[in-house]
Amino acid sequence: MTTINSVKIKRIILILASIVFLCLLAFFCKFFPEKRSPIRITEVCAKNISAAYDDNANYGADYVELYNNSDAPVNLSGWALSDNKRDLEKFIFQDYTLEPQQTVMVWSSPNIDDTSMYKEDFRPSDIHDVPFRFSNGEQVILSSPDKKIITRVGIPGSLPDNKAYSSSLSNLGKFFICDATPYYVPESKIREVPQIKSPTFSVEGGWFDNEISVSLSAPKGDIYYTLDGSVPTENSLKYEGPITVTNRTSEPNIYSNIDNIAYENTYLPDYNVDKATVLKAVAISSRGKSQVASETYYVGLDSYGYKNTAIMSISMDPEDLFNYEKGIYCIGKAMDLKTAKYDADPQSFIYDSPNYAKEGRGWERPAEIEFLSPEHKKEFEQKIGLRIHGGWSVAENQKSFNMYARPEYDNNEAFKYDFFKDGTGLQSKLMLRSGGSTDLFVTKMRDVFCQSLVEDRNIGTQKGIPCEVFINGEYWGLYVIQETISEDYVSTHYNVSPDNVLIIKNTEDVFNTNTDNPEDTSYFTEILDFAASNDLTVPENYKWISDRIDIQSMIDYYITEIYVANSDSFSNNLALWRTITPDGSTYGDCKWRWLLYDLDESTNLITNRTNPSMDSFIDGQWRDSNPLLNDTLLCALIENKEFKGRFASTFMDMMNYNFNPDNVLPKLNARAKEFKEGDVKSHKRFRGPLVVDSYDPNDDFTPPYTEEDFAVDIKVIADFFTERPKYMQEYLLNELELKDKVGSLSVSCNCSSDYEIKINTLSFNNLSTTWKGNYLTEHPVHLSFSSDNASFTGWEVNGKIVSTSPEYDVSVTTSGTKVRAVTK
Repeated sequence: MTTINSVKIKRIILILASIVFLCLLAFFCKFFPEKRSPIRITEVCAKNISAAYDDNANYGADYVELYNNSDAPVNLSGWALSDNKRDLEKFIFQDYTLEPQQTVMVWSSPNIDDTSMYKEDFRPSDIHDVPFRFSNGEQVILSSPDKKIITRVGIPGSLPDNKAYSSSLSNLGKFFICDATPYYVPESKIREVPQIKSPTFSVEGGWFDNEISVSLSAPKGDIYYTLDGSVPTENSLKYEGPITVTNRTSEPNIYSNIDNIAYENTYLPDYNVDKATVLKAVAISSRGKSQVASETYYVGLDSYGYKNTAIMSISMDPEDLFNYEKGIYCIGKAMDLKTAKYDADPQSFIYDSPNYAKEGRGWERPAEIEFLSPEHKKEFEQKIGLRIHGGWSVAENQKSFNMYARPEYDNNEAFKYDFFKDGTGLQSKLMLRSGGSTDLFVTKMRDVFCQSLVEDRNIGTQKGIPCEVFINGEYWGLYVIQETISEDYVSTHYNVSPDNVLIIKNTEDVFNTNTDNPEDTSYFTEILDFAASNDLTVPENYKWISDRIDIQSMIDYYITEIYVANSDSFSNNLALWRTITPDGSTYGDCKWRWLLYDLDESTNLITNRTNPSMDSFIDGQWRDSNPLLNDTLLCALIENKEFKGRFASTFMDMMNYNFNPDNVLPKLNARAKEFKEGDVKSHKRFRGPLVVDSYDPNDDFTPPYTEEDFAVDIKVIADFFTERPKYMQEYLLNELELKDKVGSLSVSCNCSSDYEIKINTLSFNNLSTTWKGNYLTEHPVHLSFSSDNASFTGWEVNGKIVSTSPEYDVSVTTSGTKVRAVTK
């Protein structure tokens, strides 16, 4: 009996235990469904600047990473994301199958693709269009189709930019702050290594004729170093004593031999390029690791190509340039992402889809520059951000760069050096320009040279100096360190606040520090709309336009582009700026003013479009934006008599002075002397056997490019400016339907004190000789005289005083008009 009761008790206990277990299991499943869920949140990034890019290779959007923690596919249809427990279905997933142990990225950005054009077998790797942001201090909630909360992740309010809140396979559900690992769930928690002090160098980088000895030191840890630009690790050379630095040119090329960087000219050098030694060092101890320190040494290099030329070393992680996923200089993953989606010729994507063509802050990479003056004295070093720059030129093997000074790199808001020594101030953004898409393999100097001819005009121009560039110790060709269009540029040149500057390019792209609002383009497009729909011969309508644009700035821009026959302008490579609100300063009037850039496709570079006989008023533009046929603003304004007269007079001013061969050719020869050796050296590195399309002098080109070839290329520019005046004078009269004839004007002064004479828009201080030019007979020339010391008597015209006023309009005759400013 006792035995039977004992058995019954055991059974009862077992039943009760089972019931308790089942209750606990039900409770656990109800309140802790995450443990049994196949789908888990494994990473959240709320401030993604350059942490991860989506399936369009675009950075910047917030994202959540989901992971299938099961052994079977899971269809996400009906699952949901939210940031509010009262509204769990802010975003409901559609039909998407997540494979076992795989991830999917869910972005707050819209899907910009035309999904109807996808390949039939294409399976998206990302999900877009989440209608809310994953913000710091808030939460992201994953719920199942039966509306049960699976995961609720509270995002730390202190989560830094570009950092992720992540989980690991060893402890799903436990989150930690770390570097982003998109599309990948780490096995275990990623631990950040404490930072210790970096090594120091006994010899500063620079130019050396003979080998040198460099010692390294660090307060803690062992020092490891590299000499070839690669990033040192504990597997690199261990520092044991002074390092002898010699000329490394005989060593095999490393970075110069990397292919898959271009679609246009894919030539790689078949010789050992010049090499500097980039000594990079890191200190590593059991307690931490230092940042990498570096110095660049140019030892025993042949002087050809470097004499009286500035030199810049760019030192950076090679992975940031050439890595398939994140390298900015290569074709890379971004191209594969595009071609995987669409059944189209990959050639149609080469200018906008590869890694090298991607834009935005996310495609900026940290680098360090060291700059040597033309005398090869080290001027400064600085940590910067580096991006690829350009449109068509990005598909070439020698690419241009944008350089950014930012406090996040080394606490500097601007470059620490005044490259142009013009007193305008230091800027935070500069270019290393390789020459554009075509002049890249010709003179490399058309753009900066043509801009220099009009730097006294009422348009923004970009100064530039030639510079030989090395990347991680290997010679990377001749570049131009050049100003670039930015709020800083406008601020330093026009003395307005950068926060009060609005810039638009091609009437589509907006640069605005305060708002960055694309709708700000309407400030200019409303002017175009007004010009297209109103008669500008009506004074009130003309005033409406002139109240909103700087008329002289517009005229100077159009004349420059027309005269140099730039085939890629007006509808493209067009930039304007204005202040957002009036500030009372000279240029703070909210009027649009024009900025020049990309003048390389000019001056007979494209033989059938930019030759000296081209009527650039009505012909030559790639995009059919010819000024007097297709340009909305000029076509409307030229009908106004006042504007047409001002345009014609300014055209004659600039022909007489800015584009006068007597002024142009000496400047051209001086610039050519600066570029010659560097151009030859750079073409050996990058051009190879390439024959430049549509450029007649290169039809019979055979490598290597020589100084004789360079001389031919400079003569092409010289011939353009020599022959251009006879054509442009005729085109001006014909296309503007002017009845004028042309006569000569000479202006002189008897004054021995300091003075200024203005001739229309030209200004001269203390004429040393008689100034001569040609002008239109039906458009009087406005003269003015000013001096702090001399007493003005009057204007003498053809030997007779005709006016005693310092300002006078003189009519030019076909027989010639001589004017002299007479003073006491």
